[in-house]
Amino acid sequence: MRFPAPLLFYLFISSSPAAQDLVANGSFEDINICTEYRVECAPEAWISSSNGFANYFKDARRAHSGVNCMAIEAGHFIKPFQRTFLRSRLVCGLRKDSRYRIEFFIRSPHDMLDSTGILFTAVDPLFGKTALNKLTPSLYLHETVAPMKIYDSAWHKVEVLYTATGEERFILFGFFGRNDEVGERAHPLENRYFVFFDDIKMTPVDPNEKLCEGWQQVKEEIYAEDERHSLLEKKISYYKKNPPPPPTVVKTTYTFIDTLVLPDILFATAKADLQPSSFSLLDSFCRKITNKLVDSIIVEGHTDSTGTYQLNEKLSLDRAVAVKNYIFQKTNSPGIIARGWAFLKPATDNKTTEGRRRNRRVEVFLYIRQ
Repeated sequence: MRFPAPLLFYLFISSSPAAQDLVANGSFEDINICTEYRVECAPEAWISSSNGFANYFKDARRAHSGVNCMAIEAGHFIKPFQRTFLRSRLVCGLRKDSRYRIEFFIRSPHDMLDSTGILFTAVDPLFGKTALNKLTPSLYLHETVAPMKIYDSAWHKVEVLYTATGEERFILFGFFGRNDEVGERAHPLENRYFVFFDDIKMTPVDPNEKLCEGWQQVKEEIYAEDERHSLLEKKISYYKKNPPPPPTVVKTTYTFIDTLVLPDILFATAKADLQPSSFSLLDSFCRKITNKLVDSIIVEGHTDSTGTYQLNEKLSLDRAVAVKNYIFQKTNSPGIIARGWAFLKPATDNKTTEGRRRNRRVEVFLYIRQ
């Protein structure tokens, strides 16, 4: 059977990002309907390197939250070096040298945390030819998590920080021990050494970093990977011999904030009219916007504490609107918001003449996506 390209079936998925999460369905609660048997045999977005049923548990008593959880096989009591991993495609590429927080819950009846780790790859690890015990993960959990013995009865939260290379497309959870696991069985009828995972999240550390454009479509493509069982085995066999190109990725966007402050002298005294002396400053600001991916522009007017709140609120808003209208006329940029704060957000104390002068101002905040 040939697999020239994955067949995509687009689903309707909510377009609201869950806290900028870069992994899809980390709770494993969205269920995949496999192509082969048309049954609920695995979570969406996550594929085990083994049979779809073997590492998927639909049991609220086992899960950390909800109903479902997944597991890797870190070893086998009978078969030497039998291991499986969990892998998913990231919904966005990562920005080089940016830091990302990876959080999840883990448990196991075996003391194996020291060699359990996370590997980021540029190509799909399902089609790799190197055994897990020959690979070095991007990070071992023991490097960032205090040593602990994990027992099957308790879930433990793991939180690690990762600095990106910019080449990441896939995330993999696996057991990377160089030696085979030879511990005792957890149950006399269970030959596999399981490590369970649930509620996986990956988010940028910097709050100004957001999900990339088109992340919803990427999520739909990830959810459309419906091959499991023998169809997945055939797909893996084909692509190991005929490696597909890495998927195209769009990097997360970073919102750069620039600020322009217009002092009181650039307005007519106690009025909202812009003085001609303000035009060159605003024109320079407008030129800066040209060919930029502007996310939004916020214009905020402020006054000193002299006079009533009602008069100051009107004056501060009118001045903000005047600046907003000038920028719009020059750039036709959408999404400009004007606000008037009166004297509620002073830059300094209002007790001195100099302080009151500094408080009478209009601030322009420019948010640019990179």
